[in-house]
Amino acid sequence: MAQLTVDIEKLARNIRFLVRSCKAAGLDMMGILKGPGPDSAIIRTMRENGIETFGFSSIPRTGPHDETLPQKPVFISLPSIHEIPRMVRHFGTSLNSEISVIQRINEVLVAENRSHNIILMVDTGDLREGVLPENVVDTVRKIHDIRDRRLGFSGIGTNLGCCAGMVPDEENVLILQDLALEIETRLGIAVETVSVGGSVFLEWLKSHGLPDRINQIRLGEAIFLGNIPAFCRKHEHLHDDVLIFKGDVLETQEKNVGPCPHSGVDALGFSPVAAFKGKRKRAILNFGISDTYPLGLRPLDGGVFIVCVNSNYTVIDYTDSQRSLKPGDFVEFKMNYISMLQAFMSPFTDIVYHY
Repeated sequence: MAQLTVDIEKLARNIRFLVRSCKAAGLDMMGILKGPGPDSAIIRTMRENGIETFGFSSIPRTGPHDETLPQKPVFISLPSIHEIPRMVRHFGTSLNSEISVIQRINEVLVAENRSHNIILMVDTGDLREGVLPENVVDTVRKIHDIRDRRLGFSGIGTNLGCCAGMVPDEENVLILQDLALEIETRLGIAVETVSVGGSVFLEWLKSHGLPDRINQIRLGEAIFLGNIPAFCRKHEHLHDDVLIFKGDVLETQEKNVGPCPHSGVDALGFSPVAAFKGKRKRAILNFGISDTYPLGLRPLDGGVFIVCVNSNYTVIDYTDSQRSLKPGDFVEFKMNYISMLQAFMSPFTDIVYHY
């Protein structure tokens, strides 16, 4: 079984840096657990280092309850109308954009005698979820006018860097502040939370501030991978090796590599390309797309290259490596966002914590 190792001390250092940076910018930090989910060791580390608000992007079959959670977490995905009963049982707040879904949430709250808060998402340019800015005030008015309203309106939020690759700029960082002030002025409705996501905002915060009304930031990728998405580079003050993926060598052989005279597509439906030719040292590792996203892995050994991937094997070329691999050896990799998500979610990957 392949291993995903979590360096708890490096994780704690990343969290402490981010919490300090967010506080200095006047921001409360929400820790996003898209990959790990309700992982007790990780949640405990996050709490011990200053995070109190947690966000989940999916609803586990048994709910995200964990004794280490200080309160009901936030559901950071738009809820499916069919999941609303489960969602309001397990989450105290959710992000929303559709008025029909919001009305249905309220109906469930009335029927089950529950309470729940919502944050209205605004599309500020990334073209993913959110009401268009010109429709926000009217949507908030409709929320406020829901009959027998049991849900609370917490505020507004936005997301950048996930769909269109939109990054913060002078214009889009002001939209939420202007809308918060407009809601309060025109409707007399308090906007307590003005939330932005995600880790792409860290690049902006290096040299800019955010408007005073923005008071929450949702961070996940930077915590675990130490990088700034959309810019595809490591943050200079964060560890990018909190997570290391380890594959076990199953076979090592020297093979004559070249184009096959009669070839079709590989196991994943791609046309094979021979990156190297001639006598090459190859090793088979004990993981494939069932365990992680192998093409999102970066070998720690600069002389190792991934050359083939299928469901449960990854083939590497280690001709240029200084190591002499044999069955039972481990090959280690850093991870990107996709490989992290798939490794945490895979039932075939063993998660190991290093303290």
